[in-house]
Amino acid sequence: MLCGLFSQALQFFSSNAAYRRALRFGSFVIKEVLLVHMHEQYVWHNKGLIPKEEARVPIGNIAAMYGFGVYENVRFRNGRVFFLDRHIDRLFRSAALIGLEHFFLASAVREGAQALVLKNYVTDANMKMVLLGGKTAEDAQLFLMALAPKFVEKSVYRKGVRVLARHYERFLPQAKTLNMLPSYLFFREAEKAGAYDTILVNREGNITEGTRSNIFVIRGEHIITPAREHVLLGVTRETVIECLREHGYTVKEQSVPLDRIGEYEGAFLTNTSGKVVPTRKIDEHEFSSIPELVRSAMAWYDAWLETKGESLI
Repeated sequence: MLCGLFSQALQFFSSNAAYRRALRFGSFVIKEVLLVHMHEQYVWHNKGLIPKEEARVPIGNIAAMYGFGVYENVRFRNGRVFFLDRHIDRLFRSAALIGLEHFFLASAVREGAQALVLKNYVTDANMKMVLLGGKTAEDAQLFLMALAPKFVEKSVYRKGVRVLARHYERFLPQAKTLNMLPSYLFFREAEKAGAYDTILVNREGNITEGTRSNIFVIRGEHIITPAREHVLLGVTRETVIECLREHGYTVKEQSVPLDRIGEYEGAFLTNTSGKVVPTRKIDEHEFSSIPELVRSAMAWYDAWLETKGESLI
């Protein structure tokens, strides 16, 4: 009965010119409100919210001059934030690794994230946390921003992605720092080549990580990822490992030589926006197909994530 009433209502609105004009006007008003709101977006700075136009860093700031800062990207989808406490914890661990002293507490950062979400009416975003160092702990600055979410095209999950491979070792790989120039250049190169990312290779010829992702490879029923001492311990990397463990798979941490990539049957990347991204081609090597285990990992992680998000409202 409800379906029939709904169908009749649709027919009425679509056939009535006055109502169509009213709907168009309503749509226009909504768009205008959203545009005005977008121009009034706020960021959280140190202890409170400020208009984003007022969020500035002096040119002489050592974070701007030397990259003396750390950051995090937090997934926020459908009104829910994912693994916020883990991201805050890693932000502080990264700061400790580079000797960045600050006065911020985890509880205050969480309160700031909640205030940011409420003020900007955020439902879908990548929440960026940037902690800038100063000469003293009191000079440190923390910015929280709600950025447009990055959605991966659905075809990527069906077909897999291509990545480049380049020789480079990140300084202090377990710290997520603003010292990103080489990674930025490699990622830009990948974009220009139509690739998803660039995989980094160390002096021993072993794959370590992507410029903005972690990598896993498949051999039979075994899942392998580079050792933790050589990579950034991505939150998605860690949570994917937990998810796989619940499905009976133990991920092995060991070397993955680039020149032996043909010995593996497949690979996938992990990151905040893409989650589990099947990888079809690494540099010049193309896998014959996407292993069923990779497709299962994608489905398992999607379902697992549904149980993990939390509302900040």
